[in-house]
Amino acid sequence: MARHYLRFAPKILTRLGEELVPHPDMGIMELVRNAYDADATECSIELVDSARPGGSIIVSDDGHGMTDAELTSDFLLIGSSRKPSTPFTSSGRRRVGEKGLGRLAALRLGRRVKVTTRSAATPGVQYTLGIDWDELDSAHAVEDVALELRDVQPHARVGTRIEIHDLRQGLSVADVERLTRSLTLLTGPFQAESTFKILWNQTAFGYEDLTSAVTDEHLQWAEFHLSGRLGADGRQSAELRDHQGHLIGTATAGDLRSAAAGVRRRTTTDDGQRLFTSSPAAKFDLWMFNLNPRHSVALRDSIQPTSEIKSWLADVGGVHLYHHGLRVQPYGDPDDDWLSINVRRAVLSEFRPYTNNSVGALVVNDPEDRLQPKTDRSGFVQNAAFGELREFARSAIEWASQRRRQIREAERQDQRNRAKAQTADAEAEFTEAKKALEEQLADNQGRLDGNFDRASVQRILTTSQLLADQRLREIKDLHSELLLYRALATVGTSTAVFAHEAQQPADRILQEVRTVDRRVRRDLDPAIVDDRYKPSLSAITDGARTLQIFAKLPLELLVRKKRDLTHVDIDEVCLATLRLFHNFLSDRGIHVTQDLDCQNLRVRTYEAAVESIVSNLLVNSIHALTRTDGGSERRIHLATCSFVDKDTPWIRLIVDDTGPGIQDASTEEIWVPGFTTRDGGTGLGLTIVRDTVGDMLGRQKAFKNGPLGGARLLVELPASTTTLPAGTTNDEREE
Repeated sequence: MARHYLRFAPKILTRLGEELVPHPDMGIMELVRNAYDADATECSIELVDSARPGGSIIVSDDGHGMTDAELTSDFLLIGSSRKPSTPFTSSGRRRVGEKGLGRLAALRLGRRVKVTTRSAATPGVQYTLGIDWDELDSAHAVEDVALELRDVQPHARVGTRIEIHDLRQGLSVADVERLTRSLTLLTGPFQAESTFKILWNQTAFGYEDLTSAVTDEHLQWAEFHLSGRLGADGRQSAELRDHQGHLIGTATAGDLRSAAAGVRRRTTTDDGQRLFTSSPAAKFDLWMFNLNPRHSVALRDSIQPTSEIKSWLADVGGVHLYHHGLRVQPYGDPDDDWLSINVRRAVLSEFRPYTNNSVGALVVNDPEDRLQPKTDRSGFVQNAAFGELREFARSAIEWASQRRRQIREAERQDQRNRAKAQTADAEAEFTEAKKALEEQLADNQGRLDGNFDRASVQRILTTSQLLADQRLREIKDLHSELLLYRALATVGTSTAVFAHEAQQPADRILQEVRTVDRRVRRDLDPAIVDDRYKPSLSAITDGARTLQIFAKLPLELLVRKKRDLTHVDIDEVCLATLRLFHNFLSDRGIHVTQDLDCQNLRVRTYEAAVESIVSNLLVNSIHALTRTDGGSERRIHLATCSFVDKDTPWIRLIVDDTGPGIQDASTEEIWVPGFTTRDGGTGLGLTIVRDTVGDMLGRQKAFKNGPLGGARLLVELPASTTTLPAGTTNDEREE
């Protein structure tokens, strides 16, 4: 019986080489990684006329070299890798070569290849090997072309030199820039000093000094430093420090879980701590910069080199992943936002890092090789280990952003309270000075003469200037909030435009559905219509009604009359808001009960303000009830009542639901701008409630669990002391 063997056409080399690795710089990096696996301390790269076809690339190292057996059984055996059998080098490095395909991509860059190697095991002999790709490409099968291996007297150091000549295509500027960045970040600058150095002819790369990009000296100008740990046992922690190294806050696994947006698969221990059972251990560091020079002066009383920092971040910015001591592409590349930090910043920009103002490293300790490289070397396979690792880093970044917002919000609240107190003091001082001046004018019969106390005039001038200055400071403090609410106003008016345009199509759809239903019932047996067509017609009707709801809601909220100052009946606003949400709530199976009893008390404010409070509290409960862990019963209870506090009448508004309650978050931080546990959420709804209540001199409070099992949100507003006759309309309440 004849025996036959699989053979390979030369085209397979094109598939595995040129097409498998998309960019030539990635192929060169594979040769550098091979040098690392060979225990080299230095790897040199030379580009000779590489910008044009016909140029050369030379990669040499001082590693252990190859014997003739290693050349033939390993180097020339495509797809062969020593990593599975010998995962560690003789010096203890973890091998990074995985599939034995990467070097083929580099060798195929040119038409001719020369390999020169001298092994530490056989230092008395040196081997050279030549590959003519044109000859191989013209052959019927790859194995038909013999490659000649020569041994000569050694004239080179121990190590390997690979020369790639007659480049098929020249390296573009983009190729060189990617290669430069990859070489720069391969071992640093965020880890301990590496024993592996890369040398290259700098002029060929178009840079005078690339070592400046490797330095970590700019990290001293970071405003915040986030560090996180993912243990081998799956436990997580993080801490945030300021520019002086002072600890701002620490995060447990629960804190990181609550910071992560959306609902995710959870693995917990009995004590409720989340464990990542698939991911390898990792250390995460992220340095966040403020690129405003004036901020640096205010923060440090020194001027930071802003332009240098920006240039440096342009080279190294982003979060890089290091595996077995070397950086893994493409994580951290300019076009690879693998942690979605730019996307998250687009949702709410304040205090979120992005790739142009932060730099970081996720250093992975993976002795069991849980992370599996893709065949094309473009990162790791999206397995459970990689997913948990990425989620850990994302959670840490989100927690740090929320912590920064909490700090800033506390500062804003304190600043706002101080401003109010200082303004009140200035007003009192001005009123007293004004009164004293009026009394003296009365005593002098309105004349300013020599007997007049000029100190009183100076006093009123000083106090009026003080009051004016204080008002200006208040206006300045409110500027950032003004920008936020302008953005929200833009969203609101845009929504109103789309809502107005959506009304007609929704009405038309309902009209057409009724027409179709009438006609098919005329032409077909009603039983057939109910069986075959009614479910689809009902679904279309429900969808059109939902469109009507979304069209009507923003238009109702933007009615001009609601922004007039008046005496507002809280109960009436609650009922009107529930009517607006009725169909929307019904479509989602949410039942609303109410107990409204404000005892005819009213609040001196704007109807739109109260409507905003009620709407955002309802929306918060709706989102809680429609989460996957919200439970089977969906119920909201809306209640109002009156009470007296220090001889002042107050109105209390309470919203309870049967959702999961406030989990993994404090009852204070849910009011902070940007805090959200929902994918795509802005974290502004409850902040708007808080600010609106504050403007009305009220107060708000949250409870993790109320009588229905879900969260309880409570708002208290001071009632107007003006007594209104029964039956007074809104128009008649206007002063």
